[in-house]
Amino acid sequence: MPPVQPSLEIFLENHPNIRRLFSQISAKACLLVFAVTMVICGAIWWYISMNPRFFPVIENQVYRSAQLSASRLDAVIQDYGIRTIVALLGAEKGALWYENEKAVAESHQVQMLNIGFGSHELPQYNRLNQLVDALLSVPRPILLHCYRGADRSGMASAIALILNDASSLETIEKQFSWRFGIVPYSNSIGVIFFKQYSEWLSATGRFHSRDNFLEWIHKHYVDPKGNIEYGIHSINNRGFGDSWWKDRRIATVQKGAAHYIIRGWAVDYRHMFQVDFLQIGIGRTFRQAVFTSTRPDSPAFLGLSGALDPLQPLEWECNIADQDLVLGCHDVQLSIGEPGAIKTVINTQDQLCVEESGR
Repeated sequence: MPPVQPSLEIFLENHPNIRRLFSQISAKACLLVFAVTMVICGAIWWYISMNPRFFPVIENQVYRSAQLSASRLDAVIQDYGIRTIVALLGAEKGALWYENEKAVAESHQVQMLNIGFGSHELPQYNRLNQLVDALLSVPRPILLHCYRGADRSGMASAIALILNDASSLETIEKQFSWRFGIVPYSNSIGVIFFKQYSEWLSATGRFHSRDNFLEWIHKHYVDPKGNIEYGIHSINNRGFGDSWWKDRRIATVQKGAAHYIIRGWAVDYRHMFQVDFLQIGIGRTFRQAVFTSTRPDSPAFLGLSGALDPLQPLEWECNIADQDLVLGCHDVQLSIGEPGAIKTVINTQDQLCVEESGR
């Protein structure tokens, strides 16, 4: 027997005008669904990327926001009496947002601090302590902000709540939640930072409190770099420049030089003293670095009210022989720790590319 066609299909075949109308309605319905979807996606994109997200964290004391325009920042300062701005993006002299923000702050005699964090990585030890020190000491009201007012602002706002009244973990977690476009189980800085804190509480059998939180930050917290701050300046006086990979810097040299001297600086915030044994790795080859002088003091390495002892980073240089370098691009690493001791190996964002001479 021939297959039986569904009744609706038979009906539409027998009534072509209705079939045509049905097709038109279906097409319009698809267009409507598409339009509604685009509107919803646009609204989500605006909320995540463009919404200034200005919210009180502690009424009349601490506020959070995304990056504000100069006019909006001017209005916020006047309306809420802001006395200190803490930008969590870090100082970016020459950047338009930085210069505009600095001009507005200076026009109102507002203190401006720049403490840089990554949105999706654990905070560096020294910068974390600078943030805590700032929240404890600078004039209030304070405005905390990053670019989107989500990840970094969320972490800083949660810390501000703890320092203010030891708010519960459940309360502070709201500062880095869906409300601000943050997925609770993501690698957002607030999520992974407070996850590590919670794990320390569990491992030590302690309960959350303001004092325990401060003890963890000052004495037990270890960042991905082992609480080492460092910088690499140059190789044979050639600087490391930004590559098309945003998180990597590259320097290029040619084979055949008598020697290759890499220069940089380092300071150890794990034990609050200068780095005393450092090796520089190019690929799999590590060579001893020699400390040459004290780096000029910089506010970026100092606490604001003495919470951190001021340390002056030491300049170092490392001599790499030509036979130690093979053609190609190699990651630059730092190895810290005396011979026979457990070493901290830091994978830097710098890469050395070695080319054949004459290219």
